[in-house]
Amino acid sequence: MVFAVFQVLGYHSNTLPPADNDVYRYTVQAHSATGAGPDEAVRRAAADWCRSRSGNDTASRRVEGAVDAKPDPKVYSGCMDWLTRHDGTTERYKEIFYARPGYPFLASLVAPLTGVWAALWVVSLAFTLAGGALVIVLIRLAGGGVGAAWIGEILFFALPTGGLGVQRLTDGPAVTITLAALTGAVLLACRRSLLPGLVTLCAALALGCFVRYSSFTFLCAVLLAASLVCLGRRGSRHAGTVALAVASLAGLVGITVGARLMGWPEAASTMQDTFTDHFKQPDVADPVHQLVRLNAALWSYLPWHSQTAAFLPVALCGLSLAALWRVDATVAVLATAAALTGLLSVIAHPVYGQYARLVLPIWLLPVLGLPFLTPRKRPAQERTSHDDRAGPAAQPVVRT
Repeated sequence: MVFAVFQVLGYHSNTLPPADNDVYRYTVQAHSATGAGPDEAVRRAAADWCRSRSGNDTASRRVEGAVDAKPDPKVYSGCMDWLTRHDGTTERYKEIFYARPGYPFLASLVAPLTGVWAALWVVSLAFTLAGGALVIVLIRLAGGGVGAAWIGEILFFALPTGGLGVQRLTDGPAVTITLAALTGAVLLACRRSLLPGLVTLCAALALGCFVRYSSFTFLCAVLLAASLVCLGRRGSRHAGTVALAVASLAGLVGITVGARLMGWPEAASTMQDTFTDHFKQPDVADPVHQLVRLNAALWSYLPWHSQTAAFLPVALCGLSLAALWRVDATVAVLATAAALTGLLSVIAHPVYGQYARLVLPIWLLPVLGLPFLTPRKRPAQERTSHDDRAGPAAQPVVRT
């Protein structure tokens, strides 16, 4: 509730999120989902986005010292002119967003109450709040106490998972759906409950396919690998882990085949998008080779020019993995697998300006692991059994 109140109070700050053009494309899709025609959807989305651009320009001048700064009409009119007359967005680039219909569709359901621009924010906020609740569930499933669960939720909102999660993008919804899938995986692999775990996992993967299918292709692959690792451990060989492996494999095949049947862009197309300035230049001949070169350039630059932002997740993830492993190795393996989807997304799209958004799932490991670094009280049953084993010497001496 505190996080939601702060977000509502800050809603009118008019700060534009990263990946501005992506926000515009989702706004167009959301207007289309409300029933607007193609041209009308573009016009309405342009008006929404340019109003925010104008407000952001005014707010920026005010916080830089011009307290009495007034809105500049030229910012709005220039933005509208560019978006409606000179927008060079190619159809191939638009197809990438056509393959993510879930987020704008959910916004269109809220739009009659709030308008499309606000609806995109409301949906992201709702998913982020749900993510905080799922963090509590996962920490409790891993054996954490109430205090650890609260710490995990606070970390979820305080780390980039909270701040970036409420942007008008698919990042927040994707992280929350990842947490839901992870909940199902933990229920299966830790022998908690077979049917609820399977239903939760499959429902999350199905929803994630329509929100951002590329990320959930990665998630299926890493959950499959994690389930095989768990099956290699003696204490994790049971029906739940087998069900997790089968469901992950089925999800991987299903999302891949389904995306191809629906004509959604494949990996080669998204790589070309990176190398051709959103398809405004000719396709490169060897996208895989270019991807390797771009990764080499990014990872040699990122650690030294990001104010330690690249080192911080690594350090926190190491501590978190150690803390989770001490409590429950199976949960540690599964949480690490989910976190790795962020790293895989950056490797697949190694662009410095998009790094913070794409790597977002990596923060799930600190969110779930750091709370277990706090001291834990021994359960009453454990203390009683210890006292019984200690015998009469353990009993206090009462003097009269």
